[in-house]
Amino acid sequence: MLRARNLGLLALAAGVLAGAAWWALSERAPEGAGDEGLLLPGFEDRIEAVDRIEVVGAGGKTLVAVVRVDGSWRMPDRLDWPGNQREISRALFRLAGARKLEAKTANPGLYDRLGVEDVTGEDATGVELRLEGGGDPVRLVIGRNHPGLGGSYVRLADQARSWLVDEDLSPARRPADWLDRRLVDLPMALVAEVEVKPAEGQAFRLVRDRDGRFVLPAAPRTATVRMDEASATAGVPDQLVLDDVAADDGSEPGQTLTWFADDGVQLSIALWQPEGQQTWARLSARLDEDKALAWYERAVRAEVKARAAESGGGEGGAGTGAEEAADEAGVVEETEAAADDTDTDVARAAAERVAARRAEIEAWQARFAGKRFLIPPYKAANLLKGRADYLEARR
Repeated sequence: MLRARNLGLLALAAGVLAGAAWWALSERAPEGAGDEGLLLPGFEDRIEAVDRIEVVGAGGKTLVAVVRVDGSWRMPDRLDWPGNQREISRALFRLAGARKLEAKTANPGLYDRLGVEDVTGEDATGVELRLEGGGDPVRLVIGRNHPGLGGSYVRLADQARSWLVDEDLSPARRPADWLDRRLVDLPMALVAEVEVKPAEGQAFRLVRDRDGRFVLPAAPRTATVRMDEASATAGVPDQLVLDDVAADDGSEPGQTLTWFADDGVQLSIALWQPEGQQTWARLSARLDEDKALAWYERAVRAEVKARAAESGGGEGGAGTGAEEAADEAGVVEETEAAADDTDTDVARAAAERVAARRAEIEAWQARFAGKRFLIPPYKAANLLKGRADYLEARR
């Protein structure tokens, strides 16, 4: 057993070694190295000119690539699906505003402790962020985050000195995290019916009743409809998001659902599960233009009626019987003429709205064509239900 004196000496030695390691990692920058100020001076002025972003990981493998095309960020390895414009812009501005807090090691032998070693190594733990456009390419190695301050350890790839900065600059390493996840938006308030067609078994429908609830027609008398479950399925396309996108591989669906909306939109989602619990889908959409025209005509007429009600009636004065008769005849003629004008205006306005909706659905189809989409598990759960899942035994 070691004596207390020996234990004390060992503790002291350990403390000295720890202190030496910390000093080595945190050694002060030499005179003129600039231990404060912006990490990338002048970068803010070129943000709008940056046209390519890459995240490179261990072994020099490109993990993420995003390019700017006609002012919008796109992902080439995700079939040119749009990137998350807002988040990418925020990340660039965050990088432009990052400030140096403390100079760190310039010793390559210690880089791995901060995660700022060269990413060409197979065991590299950090990533290299590469930016092109608007000036000289930027190559920034981003390592671990400071456990207390939250900022990242970084090193410009062509420089020896590493730094602790005041921002968390760690980029997402999964391409899916850079995607614009918005897939489709069909408001639940417009959905009148959902048709469910399993690959095996009988198709069935979920129908909106007069109270706005979704029910299962012809449900057995011994069961009640689980309306919450039915409503959850009806509401899936309401701001539906994706987890990933890939080329359509032609897989046969295990189940297909079609939503029929009051405004004539028909949206179909065909689903299958090739890998474990992952749920992939292909989408298609069309517009029933006769139904859409009738819907928009009713909507426009309701708007005209509401405006007329808001304007109210004018105040009339007393007059002779002859004057009143003449006025009444004039009002009838004006009303009939106004009605003709209103019908024309309603038809024109409704046709314009149908054309706008048609263009929107065509844009959906263009986005969907040739692609399959990974559906989030919480959404997929409401798409894979069978008829029995919407029923429960009557109590």
